[in-house]
Amino acid sequence: MSIAPATSAATPGSRAAAPGETSVRTRLIIVGGGMAGFGLCDRLVRANALDRYETTIIGEEPQPAYDRVNLSRYFADPSPDRLLLAPREWYAAHGVQLRTGRRVVQIHRDHAVIVDDHGQIDPYDQLVLATGSHAFVPPIPGADLEGVFVYRTLSDLQSIARACRQRQAKVGAVIGGGLLGLEAAKVLQDLGLSVSVIEMAPGLMPKQLDSEAAGFLRERIESIGIKIHLVRRTQSIRHRDGGGLTIDFFNAEPLDVDLLIIAAGVRPNDELAESAGLEIGPRRGIAVDECLQTTDPNIYAIGECASFRDHVYGLAAPCYRMADVLAQRLCGQASTFTGADESAELKLLGVQVASLGRIIGESPGGNVITHHDDRGYRKLLVERGRIAGASCVGDWDEVPQIRQAIQKGQRLWSWQRKRFLKTGSPWAPGGALPVTQWPPDATVCSCLSIPKRTISELVAQGITDPLQIAESCGASTACGSCKSLVSELAGATPGHTVLPGANVMLVASLVALLMGAIWMVAPPVDMADSVQSAWRNVDVLWRSDLARKVTGYTLLTLTLLGLVISLRKRWNWFRFGSYGFWRAVHGVLGTSVIVGVAIHTGLRLGSNLNFLLAVCFLSAGVLGGITGLASSLENRLIGTTGMLVRKYRPRLTRLHLWLTWPLPVLIALHILSFYWFSD
Repeated sequence: MSIAPATSAATPGSRAAAPGETSVRTRLIIVGGGMAGFGLCDRLVRANALDRYETTIIGEEPQPAYDRVNLSRYFADPSPDRLLLAPREWYAAHGVQLRTGRRVVQIHRDHAVIVDDHGQIDPYDQLVLATGSHAFVPPIPGADLEGVFVYRTLSDLQSIARACRQRQAKVGAVIGGGLLGLEAAKVLQDLGLSVSVIEMAPGLMPKQLDSEAAGFLRERIESIGIKIHLVRRTQSIRHRDGGGLTIDFFNAEPLDVDLLIIAAGVRPNDELAESAGLEIGPRRGIAVDECLQTTDPNIYAIGECASFRDHVYGLAAPCYRMADVLAQRLCGQASTFTGADESAELKLLGVQVASLGRIIGESPGGNVITHHDDRGYRKLLVERGRIAGASCVGDWDEVPQIRQAIQKGQRLWSWQRKRFLKTGSPWAPGGALPVTQWPPDATVCSCLSIPKRTISELVAQGITDPLQIAESCGASTACGSCKSLVSELAGATPGHTVLPGANVMLVASLVALLMGAIWMVAPPVDMADSVQSAWRNVDVLWRSDLARKVTGYTLLTLTLLGLVISLRKRWNWFRFGSYGFWRAVHGVLGTSVIVGVAIHTGLRLGSNLNFLLAVCFLSAGVLGGITGLASSLENRLIGTTGMLVRKYRPRLTRLHLWLTWPLPVLIALHILSFYWFSD
């Protein structure tokens, strides 16, 4: 094929304007129609930068870019359009030429042109390689037999579904116990097959989870009927007499299946770049620098095909981060790529699994703390007193806050370590920073690497419906774990329900505050001025030792009950009644104590130790009333007021508890002095 020399050097803006053009537009070609290529194009659209670029996207698959993160949703709705990141009309509306079903086979750098498999030649000024990756198939004899599939593209899923129908498959298996393998297992199970997962490593998700977390995940997955086979080395795959396949192992008995999926990882599509003479990384992938430039200054690479500092990123979030950086550079900004967080957070077979920050087990100097209960398994990696990594198997609502703490290198104090060991959270209930107070660059949607700034900008434009926000930027459309954060940023947080006992707690708290006000403004109760006064029937409460003992020990009983019930949430063995109910009981007892102190003392504070005891009682009671008021209202308030209440209520709770600590000693001294000085 003869390639004519380019009419000018491949420098943006160096070519002459075509007839009818008012200005020169840089010819930008994006090779690869997947998520990374679309992400770059989408960011250029949002930056209003396409007026300076004549943009073309060339994709090998017949569809425009679609959501690989949620590929398994295809079986719930077989319409391919439901997975599209944008319809074809979107590209046309923004002046982007979209070509699908085309594969670029050559790059002629000397002439700054590319050639596709249809023979079409296109010149470029700037070329972006976003060719993605392909499924890795181990060199297993029989891996190319009919009935063996990979799990990577929409076409792969369509082939799997068609084979299940035609073969009337009943038994399936997946080679690979990583993220894709477990997702593929769930797909086969949803299609009605009995499923086995075959993993060569001693645990599932070996790149993300340590042995304990992997063991917990295995228990959860096996509980829903999927068989797990670990440390299995596949020897060969062969046709079985009568149809189906037999998988032979070096170290186990053969396994008969009707259908097999190989999900053993991916490899970057770097052959096109290699044939063009671009540098390839030592572990494959197109070598790029901080500017995402290859060894050719006019050619960039992003996504799963790029190798940055000898590392290839295989998750969606780092690919979108590369798209962010390159879009900013194409817009003239001095942005650089310094690496990306490879945290993984998703639902696997209905089980929440997260691996955040530094992988636990790859930090020889780190300290690992673990919480394990019926709800799940959680670990924190602490390096030099700061949270550096985390992992969980099972529901954990605070994963977004944990991710933020890792990104900011937040310190983990000793009391937070103890709380995590006991409760599974380093923060008191409501103690984590609300998303509205996160910094603008904080990640809200980790799957698609969407920061708070993006959502806040949409809200500022008047888009306040969480569903519209999801459609506009994609946040919450992947694993869905950030839906509540998106709703809170939109000011439409759902689920503000009244907790059990909240109304009782509210009334008790108001009465406690009223009694505190009476103590501050009312004078002490006078004693009767005559033995004939009817008031002597009342002031006997403060004259009679017996009456003082009755009121005193009643007050002591109420105080002890209130202190004991406050420990209910720390008693795992005590589960009668809800925590909200017992908190209301605690509030009623606390209010009763304030009333009891008034009856016992006649509103007299006394002196010396008695004065300290009375002040301690009243301070704890009044602060308890304020705390109870906050706790009963925090789920009813929204906006700034609600955020402030949720932020400061845990601090009020701690201060209320601190004020109760001196009470046992002061009460003991008070009782001792009473008997010591009594007749």
